[in-house]
Amino acid sequence: MKIIEEFSIKQKADIIYVKRTLQSRFCEEKFRDKSFFILAFMELATNLIKHTEGGKVLLLESSGYYLLGVVDYGKGIDNVAHSLQRGYTTAENSLGLGLYQLSINGLYNFEIFSTQKKNFHGTVILLKPKELQEKIVCFSKPYIDEANNGDFCAKKGKFLLFGDAAGHNKKSHKTAKLIEKSFYSSQLSCIVIENFFKQIHQELHEKKMRSAVFVVAEIVKNHISLCGVDLSVWIKTQNHLVLKTLKSGIIGEAFSSVEKLHYELEDGAFCIVTTDGMQTQKMEYFKEEEMRGYSSYFMAFVMLHFATSQFDDSSIVVIKN
Repeated sequence: MKIIEEFSIKQKADIIYVKRTLQSRFCEEKFRDKSFFILAFMELATNLIKHTEGGKVLLLESSGYYLLGVVDYGKGIDNVAHSLQRGYTTAENSLGLGLYQLSINGLYNFEIFSTQKKNFHGTVILLKPKELQEKIVCFSKPYIDEANNGDFCAKKGKFLLFGDAAGHNKKSHKTAKLIEKSFYSSQLSCIVIENFFKQIHQELHEKKMRSAVFVVAEIVKNHISLCGVDLSVWIKTQNHLVLKTLKSGIIGEAFSSVEKLHYELEDGAFCIVTTDGMQTQKMEYFKEEEMRGYSSYFMAFVMLHFATSQFDDSSIVVIKN
């Protein structure tokens, strides 16, 4: 899942500008849901002005589908279930049909998360096409732009590569692409995965490339093996959300061995791996909520916008059973 465009909404003029931008984009493409998409944007963007001091609207893309994301850092919604009921509104001269109609539409899954915690408040909404179903979702937001993004994610068969090259420049991006290329060209096995890490460690060192931290995951049915260094891993079981930080080590600079973790993912469980752009302290807030019932797309989207540092590339992988 990637961000195509991000728009700031603070006044009515912003809504008109973004509406025209979206209409122009969709005119050039065969997009059967464009009327509903524009209508949903107008409703959600208007709510940003009515109920908060403004926020962001994001046009997202995944596997050829468009998604619509909306983020604000307002006071949050006291009762989310109540806010989705027909006729509910906190604004004057409103019929209270907006969120209700969006939540029952037949084209898109409507998912909403809101919190009122101290230093951690606001609302996130994602509209995702109902036919878009993936158990593994990677969502990345570069600090500067994609050409300088050091975060990387790649998938080959049952193996998944996910990590972060140091820095925010073209050399960081080049390092990320080198690691991806090695991943695609290597024969992988979690039994002898150290050889793969040592090979990349040596290549980065010899070519004086950027150092990196990353993980290789092997996913077979409901079983997952994680092999890597220095990344945060969150495991959701039936009862709680657990944080595990992989063994310290920097590929290309100071690396000794790989740590291996093995998990059985029960029904409804998931694994979350984050780069260092994600603030662990903020991630702790999700322990109470445990992202219960949310799709892998929504978990990635919510966590990226509530738990990231503003001064780093930020990426998250969600692997859901």
